[in-house]
Amino acid sequence: MAGYTMHVVSHTHWDREWYLPFQRFRIRLVDLMDHLLEIFERDPDYKYFNLDGQTIILEDYLEIKPERKPIIEELVRQGRLLVGPWYVLNDEFLVSGESTIRSLLIGHRIASEFGAVMKVGYLPDQFGNISQMPQILQGFGIDNAVFGRGLQIVGNRKMEFLWESPDSSKVLASLMAFWYNNAQRFPEDVDECKRFVLQLKEAMSKISHVDHLLLMNGVDHLEPQPNLSTILKRVNECLEEDKLVHSNLPNYVDSVKQSIRTKNIELETIRGELREDQGGNVLAGTLSSRMYIKQANEACQTALENYAEPAASLSYLLGCEYPEHLLRYAWKLLLKNHPHDSICGCSIDQVHKEMLPRFDQVKQVADEITERALIKIANHISTDSYALVVFNTLGWPRTDRVRAVIDFEVGSRTRGTPTVENERLFESIRILDETGHEIPLAIVSSEITTKQILDPHELPHAVMVKRFVVEFVARDVPALGYRTYKIEKCAHRAESYQETALNCEENRISNEFLTVKVENGSISVKLNQTPSIEFRGLNVFEDGGDMGDEYLYVKPFSDTIITSRTGTCEAIVCEKNPVFATIKLQTTLKLPTALDPITGSRSNHTIDCPITSFVTVTQGIPRIDIETVFDNRAKDHRLRALFPTNLDVDCSWAEGQFDVLRRSIRLPADWENASTFHPQRRWVDVTDGKVGLCVINKGLPEYELYDDPERTLALTLLRCVGRLSGGPTAPGAEQTPEAQCLGKHTFSYSILPHHGDWDEARVWKQAHAFAVPLIAVQTESHSGDLPLRHGFLSISHDELIVSAVKKAEDSNLLVVRFYNTTDRDLKDVRVRLEGAASAILLNLNEEPIDSVKFVSGEVYLPVVKAKKIITLGFEITKET
Repeated sequence: MAGYTMHVVSHTHWDREWYLPFQRFRIRLVDLMDHLLEIFERDPDYKYFNLDGQTIILEDYLEIKPERKPIIEELVRQGRLLVGPWYVLNDEFLVSGESTIRSLLIGHRIASEFGAVMKVGYLPDQFGNISQMPQILQGFGIDNAVFGRGLQIVGNRKMEFLWESPDSSKVLASLMAFWYNNAQRFPEDVDECKRFVLQLKEAMSKISHVDHLLLMNGVDHLEPQPNLSTILKRVNECLEEDKLVHSNLPNYVDSVKQSIRTKNIELETIRGELREDQGGNVLAGTLSSRMYIKQANEACQTALENYAEPAASLSYLLGCEYPEHLLRYAWKLLLKNHPHDSICGCSIDQVHKEMLPRFDQVKQVADEITERALIKIANHISTDSYALVVFNTLGWPRTDRVRAVIDFEVGSRTRGTPTVENERLFESIRILDETGHEIPLAIVSSEITTKQILDPHELPHAVMVKRFVVEFVARDVPALGYRTYKIEKCAHRAESYQETALNCEENRISNEFLTVKVENGSISVKLNQTPSIEFRGLNVFEDGGDMGDEYLYVKPFSDTIITSRTGTCEAIVCEKNPVFATIKLQTTLKLPTALDPITGSRSNHTIDCPITSFVTVTQGIPRIDIETVFDNRAKDHRLRALFPTNLDVDCSWAEGQFDVLRRSIRLPADWENASTFHPQRRWVDVTDGKVGLCVINKGLPEYELYDDPERTLALTLLRCVGRLSGGPTAPGAEQTPEAQCLGKHTFSYSILPHHGDWDEARVWKQAHAFAVPLIAVQTESHSGDLPLRHGFLSISHDELIVSAVKKAEDSNLLVVRFYNTTDRDLKDVRVRLEGAASAILLNLNEEPIDSVKFVSGEVYLPVVKAKKIITLGFEITKET
């Protein structure tokens, strides 16, 4: 029998922040790197070290010891220190697909600067793996994945298999079935070490197709084993058929490939996401731990992906400088919050305190970039009066409500105390479209206030302004474009335009699409179109106990379920205008104060927790938008909003990263202690093919479809626990009182009832419209080279969702990325970008891979295959 080659891969798994905050871990990182460099210098037989696949480690170390950079560069060039391909090892389900791509984009560039990129899809400890990861890896020239979670070895399954994305992209995958510390430390005693190695070989060989085995020499935060080369040499002298080699991940992957080819092995193909959760393997409770972190992250991703980059790209088309350095800075700052210990909410309180300023700073940079870019674009529009420019940064035309702030100066600018000049005062305003048609307008507020005027060449000025906060429905705003509205002052508010299709009574609101009625503290929704359908009992709140921790939801031994059905609910119309109407529903949940750590049951003592929902219906919009405010005063519990569908279904459909996933309502019978809830991006849909109910969210990534007669869809709003791990009765578990999430929380979500299935109803269009509101900027009268209404991008098929519009990392190309959200091929796809002189097909690393047909400023693609991600690079004409 031929022997086995056991690839010893020395590494550390570096959680930047977890049970210690970042700076305390960094001091340990500096020690580790110093000792590693010493080992490399003194021991030429210590051949390789894998720096955990994430290049941020280099930045963290060199920020403290920049003089070590030449040494590290030389080790990387020699192939001894392996770095990349990632910037950070981000969680995959709690961040956008674009965020995962950006981690690879940035990681590749940093690793290349140091000399070489490790082309291994290293995914050691992500809490499951997304369905499109093989396609993403292939987009960076990576044809393999070495991973730790999401798959169980059962039956005849082996560690090596082909992992396939929904678009049929495949990578060779290898599961670290005995974890990434199966050879954490080799015993120094030769006989003991030999026994250890042979036992490990015996166990691993049973589940391997090949005679090459991966021995991971390291684990979380461990320094390199200093005498490893000596140990391996001595043990090899005692092995008869097998051999230990100090290796690295690329060598291991290459050896596995060669063995498969030589032996003509037919590998199993596994398609889609890897989230097998037997025994809680993917730690699914992290989907809802510290929900405020998830909400902040969604806001930042939206600010960068859907506002700052598209806005900066449009101004770039007009000849403005693209703020690539600022955007790179913001992305790196955001990605620092994406490792699983961070974004998953499963660290000590101090870690998550330090995340919030990062989110704040990302938002500040993104908002400033967006505002500057949109003002520059507005200044190119030819206007003859005060105007409001409404921008749509999505990839299809849309109609939706927009909120705008409009200021009129009612005094003179001064560096002193500003004053109001009465002759400038007026009562109200009205808004007209480019044809002169007056638009129904809701004036949310008006006031006299002070405005600061900033000028890079002068000290700040102040001026008194009359400020109007208004809302109106902007119709048919072009894709990646804008529509301009004229603003006129008026002496008093006109009433002639107040008639709309919006009707509001005491407990009922209706528009062109639907009728919403409040009954017994819940919502019923009826579609006005034929055939009429109705969903009743929506937005009921359910609260149950949780005796788990930041990683896992655990149902108490004796649970008490509280719902809003049992309380008294006050419902009033709190807003009624020509644009939208809002009903306020207010109730109080009497929740057990905490969990009894002795009995494992919820306390008999209760505390009042007010909960208020603002239910809004807008003229011309088929959604019901809901904002819920909850004052959490209780501990150890989970709060959900319920949406009974009463549909005969056995699955849900949820948006994922570049995918829509079908998830069965029932788990496999052999999945013991597995979680019944799942991740989502912006929407989840329940449909029988004839009708459906879609629930849309902003930063609420956990849902569950109950296996009850009503087929109730549950949206998790809050999960409150007090320990990092181990549950409430485990001694020594780190306490995390801030994970109880006490205080006020605001949750934004929306209901979309529809005919047909999720695909026929195009639910993604309303979901992304809700997540990415229209944005408006005010401008004045000026000449310009742009019309009052214009779109910069057009894509022939609305099944194609634009995920990125940005300048390329290494060239002047403008990158447009989109993906086919359906499971069918789309033919005769046409893409037009304003100002494009030519186009080329890129991979996800923004490298040219093929030419495309480009005629009369338009790209023609004969087919975009199901679930395919397409990246186009456009060369922009110089005269724009």
